[in-house]
Amino acid sequence: SRRRSRGRHQGARQSVRGKQRLIKPERIVAALDDAARGDRIFHGAVIVQDSLAGLETLLAHTDAMVRAAFAPHDPLRAHQALDPERYRDIAETLIAAFQRGGEVRTLFRDMFIEAGVDPSRVYWDKLRLRIQPPGETHMSRHLRNLPAHRDTWGSNLLAQINWWAPLYPLTSARTLVLYPAHWQAAIANTSAAWDYEALRQAHRTGASYPLLPVASGMIDRTDQWPVVIEPGALMCFSGAHLHASIPNTTDVARFNIETRTVSLDDLAAKRGAPDIDGGAPRRPLEWFTRMADGAPLSLDKC
Repeated sequence: SRRRSRGRHQGARQSVRGKQRLIKPERIVAALDDAARGDRIFHGAVIVQDSLAGLETLLAHTDAMVRAAFAPHDPLRAHQALDPERYRDIAETLIAAFQRGGEVRTLFRDMFIEAGVDPSRVYWDKLRLRIQPPGETHMSRHLRNLPAHRDTWGSNLLAQINWWAPLYPLTSARTLVLYPAHWQAAIANTSAAWDYEALRQAHRTGASYPLLPVASGMIDRTDQWPVVIEPGALMCFSGAHLHASIPNTTDVARFNIETRTVSLDDLAAKRGAPDIDGGAPRRPLEWFTRMADGAPLSLDKC
């Protein structure tokens, strides 16, 4: 069938017959099961899910964490009151607490279940709070702009889905940007020279190593989409979409929550996005654990 022929074997390559351009995200309010979601996502769709009570609860909890950490300052403008070292210390401690938080994990899982995700079949990466202060003076390794990249250049999992939600209002000068012209168009990149094991070794020794593989060729910005969705909306898109941080030129910080998932059923059925230009030598399955109980991802389970 047409759908089956467009499915992707993990790690295989697909010939390109023309470009597919994203015009606008698909907005839905009902739960969407993993198979239906993957069928759309792996063909380039960007989905924005609205009216999730679980997301509202998660955002309220996150907002309370953020405000407590930066008190007595407004977290959106705390960089104006705090010197860079103090700001980075607060922000990085907050990010680590969010990632380790048991209640955060519970609220994330409840939100995903409401959205239609099966926690017994879906595996997730770390739960992240992203903070992007304006300018460059308050940045660090964990508070930085991310260059254009496909997440699949690092994970080698073409079934990977990225999830992203703003905590506070966005503008086109303070957000994420997607480059849909590259959904089926290759771009030169550093994935073949990037190795996750080398990154781990660099972390252990304190050596310098790129955080992720990035685009090195000229970006086609045709139909580029700066993501401006309201707090309370949950966006998901393929990890194979080329995307980047827009440098924050406003006077307030950006806060968002995010994670990445893969479905065991997609892996078993060899479903995924096109592999246009990836070259990383490894597939770090240890990034992902089962949403239901924390069991590690293994392709032996497929």
